[in-house]
Amino acid sequence: IGYGIASSLVHEVGHQGAALLGLVESLQPELRRRQTGGGPRNPWVLWENWISEIIADFWSIAKVGVASTLGLVGLVSMPRSFVFRIMPDDPHPFPWIRVLLSCAIGERLYPAGPRGQWSRLTSVWRALYPVSGLHPYLTQTMASLRQTMPEFVSLLARHCPAALRGRSLAELLAQPDRSPSRLIGRYRTWRTDPAQMHATPPTLAFAVLGQARASGLITPERENRLLRRL
Repeated sequence: IGYGIASSLVHEVGHQGAALLGLVESLQPELRRRQTGGGPRNPWVLWENWISEIIADFWSIAKVGVASTLGLVGLVSMPRSFVFRIMPDDPHPFPWIRVLLSCAIGERLYPAGPRGQWSRLTSVWRALYPVSGLHPYLTQTMASLRQTMPEFVSLLARHCPAALRGRSLAELLAQPDRSPSRLIGRYRTWRTDPAQMHATPPTLAFAVLGQARASGLITPERENRLLRRL
């Protein structure tokens, strides 16, 4: 129940937070300024079409770390025809690019180095769903999205809407205690003093246990038992 509940629940909270802070409305003008030609498959047009769901994913990653990305992987691991399908009216990024974007946001908020978990997850996802054999038009769209992804993630992290009074989204949402090393350290402390778990805020508890599971320190069954106690 860890990855799935943590990722989905905090994603929905992100929608509410974005609505209260007017994040979609404040980001749209910045995205539109970058839309110069290219028609409906212009990467910046696509980023704008998907921005409401991307902001919710950003919120989830900031709050529960790698548990958010792994929950997303569990949700969208489907046959190739679905993973690579771009639906014009779907506000969600298509699964292949959405997982890569989640890893890129995670790396921006909680860097783990060139051989860290975000790079490994990216490699695993691309190995599971190789791009060979796709229509050239689709591969070109995917390449343009990947090319603009670093700038797009930077735009999200640095965005300073009026509601935040000078603070950026990254400053608001990313927290030092959610870095992979800090989460693992907290989990090891819990092993010697389990009572500390019960005084931990829910999203932090999900983040700690999700990171421990992603790092191979805890089995899914053990994670399940601990979360049920909490």
